[in-house]
Amino acid sequence: MLVSVIVPVYNTEKYLLDCVQSILQQTYTELECILVDDGSTDESAGICSRLVSTDTRIVYYRQENAGVAAARNQGLSLAKGERILFVDSDDVLQQNMVEEMQSVMDTDKTDCVVCGVTFFTESDLLKTQEILPHAVLHSGEEMAAYFSKNYSATLMNSPCNKLYKREYIKQTFDPSMDLGEDLLFNLLYFREISSISYVDKPFYCYRRNVTDSLSVKLRPHMFEIAGRLYKECMDYLNEFQGPFATEKISYFHFKNLQLATLGVLQSDISQREKKKKLCTICKDNATKMALSDVVKISLGKKDRLFFQLMYGERIVLLYWINKLWLMRR
Repeated sequence: MLVSVIVPVYNTEKYLLDCVQSILQQTYTELECILVDDGSTDESAGICSRLVSTDTRIVYYRQENAGVAAARNQGLSLAKGERILFVDSDDVLQQNMVEEMQSVMDTDKTDCVVCGVTFFTESDLLKTQEILPHAVLHSGEEMAAYFSKNYSATLMNSPCNKLYKREYIKQTFDPSMDLGEDLLFNLLYFREISSISYVDKPFYCYRRNVTDSLSVKLRPHMFEIAGRLYKECMDYLNEFQGPFATEKISYFHFKNLQLATLGVLQSDISQREKKKKLCTICKDNATKMALSDVVKISLGKKDRLFFQLMYGERIVLLYWINKLWLMRR
């Protein structure tokens, strides 16, 4: 069975060869590697062009820069496989990842397989792992309960540690979003399927601290993004019988709100408008709902301070403390 491995490429000349080699050297060989160059301005395009001539399983497509969501969508339109795997072009796969994920999907007769992640740095000295408890779930209710209880922003949101069936991908990534489009894609996919396997092995290797990573950028519209992601998570759960343990999802929203307040301070508006925006964030119903959940969690010093400022709607203090954090960033 053909597996289509979709790789969006953007200015990753330093890591691209390692990424593609980790795909081509898989123990499972019936795959195609689709490289979608999203308008790279470094040597990535040249590397892709040279790689095409080395292996007939490589498909190369270059487009004008439109973002990672558009690149993944283009990859889906080119894919010929019945099963889909996404890989970021600065990451690598363990050599048996595709074979193991395929085997689990066939053995468990499930519509999605989720594995753990190994995080590594440039020096390869600080390896850490994140895995989810092993589970084989065969109903929407079981899937929703597991999602809420074991929610992890990395492991649930990312499309890269998952094997999908092409037939259930009814909607693609939202190119209008520059953050969180992966979580929305997964929630849409989870709604289409009725079974999923979680594998407690870290087959996917994620490179930390890559320059210009989107995940560390502050966005003036982060509050709107955070609100949509939180709402979509809760809407997904509300489709099934609860109650669900939502503390981890609420904590994810809480962390996004921290980024949102920093984004407000960095935005090009007046001090008065910034304080007004911070007030809107603190008084928001979703904020209050998330904070009522977060209070059940043991928080670190910084999180506790942020919680107290938001919960107490201490807008002036929130403004100045965020200003200090930005100066140290």
